[in-house]
Amino acid sequence: MAPGAGAGHESSTPQVETRMVVEYGITLDGVWLPLSLIRRLEEHGPWSAPFTGATADQELVLISHALAERHNGAGLHRGPGLPGFVAAIPFEPTTPLDRAAEADGR
Repeated sequence: MAPGAGAGHESSTPQVETRMVVEYGITLDGVWLPLSLIRRLEEHGPWSAPFTGATADQELVLISHALAERHNGAGLHRGPGLPGFVAAIPFEPTTPLDRAAEADGR
């Protein structure tokens, strides 16, 4: 073990923290499609390994709207409608939550 490794380690009870996470996405035909899922799907072309991150509901919606195509029955790759679909999604970077920072006393 390296010298000083574990120095300052206390065996106290860990504190539970609550954090809020914002996930951007779109609901299509009643199914939630996170933008992160759609962007990962963009990386999976016909010669890539199949994309397997979608649920059964998401897979059905993606295929029905030509946003994805089946990849030999083992997953998905991007469909012909995906690039235009992603380009049409209005997306803005996350803005700071000033009110939350003020409430936190910062």
